[in-house]
Amino acid sequence: VRKKPMGDYHVPKGASPKIFFEKIVPEQFKSRIAQNPVEGAGDSEFSIQFDIEGSSGGTWSIILVDGCELVVKSGAYDAAIITLQMDESDWREAVNGKAEFSTGLEIGMIEGQIRDQLAAFKNIKGKLVNKISRDDGSILPVTIIFNKVEVPETIVKMKMSDLKELREGKIDGPNAFMQGKIQIEGDMMFAMKLGQLQF
Repeated sequence: VRKKPMGDYHVPKGASPKIFFEKIVPEQFKSRIAQNPVEGAGDSEFSIQFDIEGSSGGTWSIILVDGCELVVKSGAYDAAIITLQMDESDWREAVNGKAEFSTGLEIGMIEGQIRDQLAAFKNIKGKLVNKISRDDGSILPVTIIFNKVEVPETIVKMKMSDLKELREGKIDGPNAFMQGKIQIEGDMMFAMKLGQLQF
């Protein structure tokens, strides 16, 4: 599933996480699902919990039911398939399309997981820590926890420029790893399982 930056979803500059999750996401979803309904997603649930750290941060959960109903709730969701943790400033960079890293917020991505990979995501348990190097050398850290289980843990390090090539299909994961563009630390078996997913 090719993911689009959140900039395509017309996020107003300076919008708080609360406004974004509780107002913008539902409105954008209604518009997009009306144009492109998710097929073959009956009797299913895909859920993402966002833990945003910062002065305007908090926790929000997005639950897609049967591919057609989106529920956004303030607070944690015990059955969240994915929990994404990041700093508010990094989150803002991502939702404004200034970072190649996918926050998992894209409606297109959620639709794709429902159709193609829901079962695989439900069977993944562990924590992925992404450390993406910007051009100025600073790090964009994003943690993804699958099914509320934090062990095993894998750390992935790569440059933002290499991540862009990966997302554009100019290089695949195995070749990027062999060329040293992706560095992996921690549990390698877990890393291999993650390599089979698209997110």
